[in-house]
Amino acid sequence: MKDDIIKADSYDFDRRIENGIKLVFFYEEFNAHCKALEQVLEEVADVYYDYARVIAIDVEQSSDVADVFAVDTLPSVIIFKDGNIMARIEGVNPPTVYENAIEDIM
Repeated sequence: MKDDIIKADSYDFDRRIENGIKLVFFYEEFNAHCKALEQVLEEVADVYYDYARVIAIDVEQSSDVADVFAVDTLPSVIIFKDGNIMARIEGVNPPTVYENAIEDIM
């Protein structure tokens, strides 16, 4: 993963989402759809770096976080603002879907 996407796990998840806009990317390492979305989110993270951050959660290593948020489709993105869920987007989508969600939240 590029530097614009921050890896997190069960231990630091709450701290990572508590302030600002965070796009939490739930993925599996060897899932082709997740790899495709990773590329999209790298672009979004670069464009919106001053406004939002992308946090990646590997569901194989942090299944407890995925369970708390009932993530059953991969890839999935849950967008938080100051720790509160603002949107949920499942599957691979074009960058504009994530950009529009960020704009709506800002």
